[in-house]
Amino acid sequence: MSAGSQNIIDEGARLKQVIKDLGMTYVDFGSKVKLSNQSVHRYFKNNSIKRTTIARFCKALGISLEEFYDWKGPKREPGQKFHYGERLKNLIVERDIKRNKLAEKMGISRRALYNIFEREVFDPHLLRKVCEALPIHESEFLLDANLQDPDQSYETAEQVKWREKYYQLLEIHNELLRENAALRARLQA
Repeated sequence: MSAGSQNIIDEGARLKQVIKDLGMTYVDFGSKVKLSNQSVHRYFKNNSIKRTTIARFCKALGISLEEFYDWKGPKREPGQKFHYGERLKNLIVERDIKRNKLAEKMGISRRALYNIFEREVFDPHLLRKVCEALPIHESEFLLDANLQDPDQSYETAEQVKWREKYYQLLEIHNELLRENAALRARLQA
């Protein structure tokens, strides 16, 4: 697989996180998109999901594709404090990290890790220790897009429109390539 065709995010893990953050059960989600519980869990393990399928899932969840790809957790009410422990839990789920492995990397017990989840604020030493174990930069850990002004966007509407158009054309192109390969195989047989 070339670097250009790899996803930046694990779409299955992101889907699982979005469903959880929206307070929906996997069974409820499955019934909304007409999938069995087993099929829903199969999508969670898939790090690359077809864009049309994700669009269908987003429609059922009541979010846009852009919100799905930029998901930073459930929206907080204005003035609600940033909770370090909750942020750590969200990162663990988003990155599909096993809690016991993280505790092992940090050199603490699993019980101590659960105590860390309850902390509203980490001291600088603990924050550094958590970031080294994840591994992420401290600024990424502290990043909370929910506090940003919704008008502050890294992409303009025009860029989003062209990106969506590109993805649609790319999917059509891939489908045509598959059809072409199938026709060639039939002609050679």
